[in-house]
Amino acid sequence: MKKSFDEVNGEKVRTDKVMAELVERGVAFHHALGRTVATAYLREHAVPVEVIRRVFSSVQARRPARPARRRWR
Repeated sequence: MKKSFDEVNGEKVRTDKVMAELVERGVAFHHALGRTVATAYLREHAVPVEVIRRVFSSVQARRPARPARRRWR
């Protein structure tokens, strides 16, 4: 499996932009619609189970989510 992150200044930085977007959207779904919907979304988009577990394991285990982008004006 290809490594999907690099370490920059001691912090893990994702290099797989598509996976990063999927995870961020899953986190947004988790906040808005709950864990069941978010997990289903991530599984449907082939996010590895290990990543899903890490994302939802605890707040301290992951970096803060980026603020949502406005899609309208």
